[in-house]
Amino acid sequence: MRASPLLKLWLGIRSTFFWLFFLPATLIAAILVSAVFFAPLKVRLGFVKTWISFSLVLLHFFCGLKYQIEGMENIPDKGFILMSKHSSTWETIALQRFFDPMVWVVKRELTRIPVFGWALISVNAIALDRGTGRKAIKQLIKESKQHMDQGRILMLFPEGTRVLPMQYKPFKLGGAIVSHKTGYAVLPIAHNAGEFWPRHSWIKWPGTIRLVIGEPIEPEGKNPDQIIKEVGEWITTTCEQISDRRQLQKLGML
Repeated sequence: MRASPLLKLWLGIRSTFFWLFFLPATLIAAILVSAVFFAPLKVRLGFVKTWISFSLVLLHFFCGLKYQIEGMENIPDKGFILMSKHSSTWETIALQRFFDPMVWVVKRELTRIPVFGWALISVNAIALDRGTGRKAIKQLIKESKQHMDQGRILMLFPEGTRVLPMQYKPFKLGGAIVSHKTGYAVLPIAHNAGEFWPRHSWIKWPGTIRLVIGEPIEPEGKNPDQIIKEVGEWITTTCEQISDRRQLQKLGML
């Protein structure tokens, strides 16, 4: 059953209050992270963690959006590659709360955005010019290994962009190549955040996001195609299993 116009209006009002607090907080956090560029990484990431906690509290308070985590016991105690389903803005915020210290792979053009780009540079994000092809892959392998050797977690969205619930996009090979070349395992992540904070949606729907952490996928004896196939199959199957059908009906996707 689809949501009524009155319900959508109410959720829109609640979401507006969320945005009124979230956007200024995000700007302030970006300024602070940029301003302490020469401070130890732990200090810079401390500002990011504070912003994450505040954002999740806002989502709970104004939008009634909660989350539950399954599979924490699967997290390795050393550097690894995190590959997650990408369907919402939620995971770009929340994943940093559960996996620390994390390093992001971003498009180089994002680092040119005033304040926000400076903040990405400040937290040592790996900025790639994806138009350079093989050169970008070599850079990704080199910098990823350096960070993971120091115990950091490489964060990748193998789909490359946000994908609507119940829709699928081929997983890109970049992270699998890094795993194959460096020997670091891939930790797959499935969630249904896109059913509560859909792509390009002003409204955040109340409910509980389920996030499932799979067992590490070791690269030994596998080529990149085999690695990404295993990652993709696990994420896709698990996302289908945890999908909230009632929520999909409200969104008009069933």
